[in-house]
Amino acid sequence: MKTFVKALVACAGVASIAQASDTTIKYEVSTDGLNWSTSLNALPGTQIQVRTRVIWSGATPVYGLGQVGFQPTVSNWTSADRLETTAGTPVNPNNASNPSGNGPGGVGPVGGALTTPSGNVPDSPGVWGRVTPFGTNFTSTTSYLRGFLGTGTAAGLLRIAQARATNWIGVGPTSGAAGANNWNGSAGVIVGQSPPSAVAADPRYPAFRTDTDVVVFKFGFTLGSSSTLRTLSVDTPEAGIYREGGGQPSLGSLYGQVLSRWYTNSTSLASTPFYGSTTAEAAFVNVIPAPGVASMFGVLGFFASRRRR
Repeated sequence: MKTFVKALVACAGVASIAQASDTTIKYEVSTDGLNWSTSLNALPGTQIQVRTRVIWSGATPVYGLGQVGFQPTVSNWTSADRLETTAGTPVNPNNASNPSGNGPGGVGPVGGALTTPSGNVPDSPGVWGRVTPFGTNFTSTTSYLRGFLGTGTAAGLLRIAQARATNWIGVGPTSGAAGANNWNGSAGVIVGQSPPSAVAADPRYPAFRTDTDVVVFKFGFTLGSSSTLRTLSVDTPEAGIYREGGGQPSLGSLYGQVLSRWYTNSTSLASTPFYGSTTAEAAFVNVIPAPGVASMFGVLGFFASRRRR
């Protein structure tokens, strides 16, 4: 119990420190898909909904998100936890890297902004996938988004990426097309929208989003029934963020740097790259088996808030 309490306090301390960045990939969790926070307490068996916000806070004025890529991870994952998937998606292979058995494996629909059915989903409770209009990049039966379970040093971690990214984050060739598995992040969750000028000229596109704080991706999972105290963190390590070399021309010393793209005005024909200034902020789910334990989390929350002052 003491070790568990120390771990929770440490997590609270880490969560209170935000690294300065232009683009932030921010995770939030909910039990109803309506009320969101960066930390919540949940009973075993609860369905957890996760949303990913992309937030611009840089000095350069921007018009809207161009593209960003990331691979969500969930720590302290057990074999009893279940990733929520989307009906009609490809069936995953039944192996140790698959957290969904032989059931449907996709997190969100296959497709893109102009396909029928669409590769986008609405920002609604209990709906998984890339949120409209940020599913512009086409996914297929070989590049659909699915869950992977880590092994070895990554044991106890769930990762979401395209089906072709079979290597763990940061593993694989560091150049060429094979870099997608899984060094440059180009086979992660890629979200973005077409140029505003193209969207304005083609009514088939969903409306362009000009906001600098947008919900781009949602997934869910159901906790196992175990009464073991644990904290699951939803995060993306720096190595899991899209980087130069993944679908963009290499630019000397910029090759390998983390990369986000934003449109700077309403007539932009291409998005502007911003290098080395994209970070992720984690969300936490504290599994509590009994009401009596909830008071302990309340005390920890008090101490965490005191540390942030």
